[in-house]
Amino acid sequence: MVTTAPRAWASAPRIYVENVRGRDPAYNVSAEAILRSLHSVCRPAELTCCFSDERNLEALRRADILVAGRLDTEVIRSDARDLKLIQCTSAGVENYAPFNWLLPTTALTNASGVHAAKVGEFGLMAALMLHERVPLIATNQRFHSWKRQLRGVAAGRRALIYGVGALGGAVAERLHSAGFHVSGIRRNGRQHAAVDHMTTPDCFHNELAQADILILACPLTPETRGIMGERAFAAMPKGASLLNIARAGVIDHAALVSSLVSGHLSGAILDVFEKEPLPANAPLWDVPNLMVFPHVSADAPDGYVDRCLAILADNLERASSGRPLRNTIDPQLGY
Repeated sequence: MVTTAPRAWASAPRIYVENVRGRDPAYNVSAEAILRSLHSVCRPAELTCCFSDERNLEALRRADILVAGRLDTEVIRSDARDLKLIQCTSAGVENYAPFNWLLPTTALTNASGVHAAKVGEFGLMAALMLHERVPLIATNQRFHSWKRQLRGVAAGRRALIYGVGALGGAVAERLHSAGFHVSGIRRNGRQHAAVDHMTTPDCFHNELAQADILILACPLTPETRGIMGERAFAAMPKGASLLNIARAGVIDHAALVSSLVSGHLSGAILDVFEKEPLPANAPLWDVPNLMVFPHVSADAPDGYVDRCLAILADNLERASSGRPLRNTIDPQLGY
């Protein structure tokens, strides 16, 4: 949606909410939550809340706004032609690319930023664990092996964050406060207050050579898919470590396993996987010096829905006054 003219629909929108049955109730968007979040902004002309297995197509066809955690792009393409705004209550939208299902008159916004506080804490915890070689200690514990390896303080260690957006920026702030020397990579190269040295993706391999800890927090796009392959792991210093809070597809896992088994990497923490839950027979469970987290780095259910709907409320105010919307996905970039 490129126009910035005031949009009349935003003052009395027809809103359709679609939840997924069986999902943690903390992530379900209720009519009460919508009305509570929007009461100072607008009064919906129509509000329908459904589960995806009991979809109300007539209400969806009339809707100006769709609020959903999972988007059925075929249904949107065929039956939601009047949508002005889709508020996705998750941050990642790579599963919906290519975005040829999205009409040019419909804006797609995500929940980027709602995870920041939690992921900042998780990122600091994981970075300290990697510095202290906790994945190695956990591996030794499985084999009843007592091996002491003393480590100095984390302050001054070099952390490289690929993807300094809402999540990567939150991690950078925590690491900077803890005394890490933080370098960052972001597509536009724009500076960040918590990043000591910022550069762009074309310098990635040069930056890897200086990294004690690499933190992946980038979106999954054609440009980032498989960025961590054999060449990238070989570029890291011996004894370096890795945290992935981005998407599984940014890593060649065979190359990661090889780097861990050979001892080139001292440890890795993964919070995202191609298939979730990670199957019980997946080889990653037993890789030495690798810790598996069940995709919990960013999820803080308390207040999650309210934080997502605060983005919607802000965007309705922006739409009413003709200002650009927040958290808009660029279909060309994929995020």
